[in-house]
Amino acid sequence: MKAGDRIRVFTHTFGHRTGTVDLVVEEFRYCLGVFASENDRKAGRFTPLCDLYEPGPDSKQDYIPNYGEYHTNMVQSWMDI
Repeated sequence: MKAGDRIRVFTHTFGHRTGTVDLVVEEFRYCLGVFASENDRKAGRFTPLCDLYEPGPDSKQDYIPNYGEYHTNMVQSWMDI
């Protein structure tokens, strides 16, 4: 993945997938991610790609003392175009 690549992200309404949005991957403060809209760009609300991962079908929720809860086997929640 590099800056300039296009991805397709699902949109959600009330927890249900309602559609998709095509976005361009950008580098912002040395991090790859996307701005979801022009308003997000003005406000500096950047979504890094690492925030676009979700628990996969084989994922398990576990706990580590002094660290907290985490999920194993995370998968990307976007499609490469």
